[in-house]
This record gives sequence, C-alpha cells and structure tokens, in this order.
Amino acid sequence: MSSNKGRVILYVMRHGQTILNKAERTQGWCDGVLTAEGIEVAINVGLGLSDIKFKSAYSSDLGRAVKTARIVIKENIASANLELKELEGLREVYFGKYEGELEKVKFNDILNFLNVSSYEEAKEKYDFQREYVNSCAALDETKEAENYDTAIKRVMKSLEDICLENSNDNGGNVLIVGHGGIIRLIIDYIDKNFNLRNLDNSSISKIIYEDGNFKVESVNDNSFCEKGKAMKIAIKQQ
Repeated sequence: MSSNKGRVILYVMRHGQTILNKAERTQGWCDGVLTAEGIEVAINVGLGLSDIKFKSAYSSDLGRAVKTARIVIKENIASANLELKELEGLREVYFGKYEGELEKVKFNDILNFLNVSSYEEAKEKYDFQREYVNSCAALDETKEAENYDTAIKRVMKSLEDICLENSNDNGGNVLIVGHGGIIRLIIDYIDKNFNLRNLDNSSISKIIYEDGNFKVESVNDNSFCEKGKAMKIAIKQQ
C-alpha cells in the first residue's frame, strides 16, 4: 500500500511559567505547577493558535507540559477531536543533583567547571549548548544527570518518530509542548545559527520537516500570545 509523504510543520511550544520558573530554580524532571500568569499566557497562546488546524498534538509527560498542551487544545476551534499524546522522550534534560537548585548556583558551577568568567566567554570558547549539559552531568555526584548525547538522542528520536508518523499520513500541522532547555538543544542541533540563551515560557518555535530533513523556520515567537490577548480584548468590547 502506497503512502503519501507530506510536509510536517511543528509548532514547538515551551510550557507556561511554573512556580519553579518564577523562583529561578532548575526544573528538569522535577515538576512545578503552572502559576496563574503561566495559565493566563498559555490561554492567550491557545487563542492565538485557535484557527490553526492541528493534525496531532504531543507533549512531554511532565505535568507542566501536559497542562499547557491541554489548555491550547481546549482553545483550538479549528481541530476536531485532537487527542494529546504524552511522550517521555520529550522531557526536559535531567539535571541530577541540580534539580530544584537555584539557576544562578548551577550556572556559576558550570562557568567555574569550564574555567570561564561569563556566558559570553563560554560561548566563544565552547559549543555551549552541548557543554552546558555535559558540565551538569560531570558535576553530578549522583551520576544520574543526562549528558548531551543521551538527551539529544532521546529527544531527536521522539521528534523523528512524530514527523515520520505524520509525514506518512500526508503531513500537516503538529503541536508539540516541551521544555526550554531541550527545545534549545533541538534548535541548536538542527541549526547552529540561532544560538539561543533563553526561550520564553509559552513561546512558539516553528520547525519544518520535509523529505527526511529538519529546518528551523522561527524561534521564540511570542506573536501568538499577543494575538490571543487582542482577541480577548475584542471579545470584551463586543
């Protein structure tokens, strides 16, 4: 039986703000609930995406990603019977002993480990996305933290499986809700030119999959949130 391979457009969204994000603490496999602001922004993004017909929807199996994805799906009027598939492979990087630690403590430890004094110096001397993860793994006495190769292999396998499944069924738009760190790794793995340090909560990065190849189209896009905000105001004024 022949199958029609189609172009897949991935709308890759970072989850909404959590209590651990707000406290500036490391959040890998540990899981904070969404803040009120995190929920509101996710609803805005959901409204901004509400006219895009999604063929399928996936999220990490961690609660913050699942909750965010469900909010977006609830607001989406263009897609009928959209069911969320939760995948362990889409989880954030596991940071071992740094789970729950203050971000600045982890970051300073990494800079010291790499023998640099600033992010800018680290970026000049190293493939920083890779070494950021590898440094955490090397510094983790529990030996549980993921190194770069483990994390990128895991998430790219999930991404490729998602794209193959949807491409073989004529392609289309696919929603993926994941995490800041792992999304930065994905973008960096596909295209080194973006060099992202930060990724906003609930931002959208668009990745195209066609003929077995990935291409990053846009990153850290907050326009869907702005569109959703404007839609809310328009509804109130009616």
